[in-house]
Parts: sequence; structure tokens; C-alpha cells
Amino acid sequence: MARGYTKEDIRARIISLLDSSELGMSGVDISHSLGMSRTTAAKYLRLLAADGTLRYRDAGNITLWMLARGRESFVFPDDYFKAASFYADHLKNASDADAVMLVENCMRSGASAVRMILEVVLPASEAVHDMYDAGTIGTAEQNLMSCVIERSLFLIENIGAPPLADDAQSVIISASDSRCALLSRITAAIYRTNGWSVYDVGDISDTAGVMFDLDFQRLADKVWRNKQGLLVTVAFSHTSEGLNFFADSLYPITKTSKNMRLVLCEYDLKDVPADMSRSCDYYTDNVKHIIQWSQTASEKMRTH
Repeated sequence: MARGYTKEDIRARIISLLDSSELGMSGVDISHSLGMSRTTAAKYLRLLAADGTLRYRDAGNITLWMLARGRESFVFPDDYFKAASFYADHLKNASDADAVMLVENCMRSGASAVRMILEVVLPASEAVHDMYDAGTIGTAEQNLMSCVIERSLFLIENIGAPPLADDAQSVIISASDSRCALLSRITAAIYRTNGWSVYDVGDISDTAGVMFDLDFQRLADKVWRNKQGLLVTVAFSHTSEGLNFFADSLYPITKTSKNMRLVLCEYDLKDVPADMSRSCDYYTDNVKHIIQWSQTASEKMRTH
């Protein structure tokens, strides 16, 4: 290791150096700028090329090194807005590999998993939703962007999710239809990176019916065996009918235990059902508020 720097330190220094070079730099110039031997510089340049961070081209007798697309330099916590802008551009340009590489680079650069989801991925998913509603993208483009977002979430969880300490915080997440499925997946990722045990059942439109309450009860009994700690159920819908369905099916179940809570979240709903807050423990249209409310409820339970 060069002069006491860790591997991640050297990686960050090389990325920062090449971020300001449009044409690339030679190995000799890189080693001189970073104050390390040519041998050490060459070793790390090869490692970064192998994992896709760098690319290179031959210019006569000189090899020029440069950042691969999507490997811009970030410094956190200052650069979440910058990362969000680049990520949104990659999505709009259908540059799926660049978008995922950018997320990986952010995580390797010290970004918070929760903030990456809330400040980079969530706004991008909302933009995709708005573009589809405005007719500027079609179903195929929307599906492509949704898949890129799914891959981004998996990467963030893989790098940034903490190990589960216990089952004191559990959540079941569902969506009334495919329109809300991606939002429920994003919410699941936020819970997971906050250390919760997460059970994301996704779009339940094919299974919703008169037996759904029994199906839910069986699921809760299976994943929440010891009935200890807090079990939050989060249900998303973009229709009044969906919200009423969840309220009628789930609230009577969650009321049977002091450790169960029901959260209903509307998604782009113009006609909000009356008195919906009386049919659940918490009602909102904001994912961030769901997480904050859940954390507060969990902390209160731990202290009593």
C-alpha cells in the first residue's frame, strides 16, 4: 500500500485525478501526480481497469488512462444532487450500464445507502412516472427504466445494507397494482438499509379478493413467529378503491395486536377517501414520512 493509504483511498485519488482529464493521462503522469512509484500506480490502474472503473487507449508508445463513463468523481455528503442529476440523465438516455456504474461508484465513494435511495433513486423513479403520464416515454421505455432502478436498488442493498441484529423491526410491504409496485420495492430497500427485516410481496392485484385477509394472516404468522418487536404493514395504492380494500382487509388484523401497525400510502391520488386516517395507524403520500414514522414507532416500543 502506498504511503499508508488504503486501497479505497488510492482508488478515490485516481478517480479524482482522472475526473478532471478529458483526454486521459499516462501512467507516468499519474504516478508523479499521486506521489507513488510507477510500479504501484500501474498495479492500481490495472485493478481499476479490471473492475470497469477505468478504460485506456494506446497513443503511440504511451498508454492513456481515463475514467469509464459513469465513473465520475463524487465527494459525499456534498454531491447527492450531482449524482441525482447524472443518474436521471443516464436513465433518460437509456444508458443503463452507465446508470448502474454511477450508483456503484457513489456507494464505493462513501455515499449513505439510505440517502442514495431517497435523494437519487426515488426522484428518478418519480420522474419516470411523470414522463410516462405525460406521454414522453412509452411502456417499453418505462419498463427499461424500472429495470435499471431495480438493479440500482439491488446494488445499493448489496453494498450498504447492514446485517440484521434481530427481528425487533419487521415490515410487510404490498402494492394494490403494478403502478405502485416500483414504489413499494424502493420503500422495501430503504427499510432494508435501515436494518429492518423486510417482506416485500409486491403487486397483489392478482390475489386480492375476499380471502386476502386470511392470506395476509398466514403470511404474518409465518414471518413474525415470536410476535415480539414491531410488525409494520405498508400498503400502497393509487386508487380510493385500493386504499379502502387494504383498510377493510388489514386494519382489523393489525388491531388485534399492540405490536402491529398499518400504514396506508396513496400514490398520485387526486380523490382521497374521506376519514382514511381513521382506518389505519398512519396515512401519508410521502415515502420519507413512512420511514420516519416507522423508526419513531419502533423506538417507542423499545423504550416501553
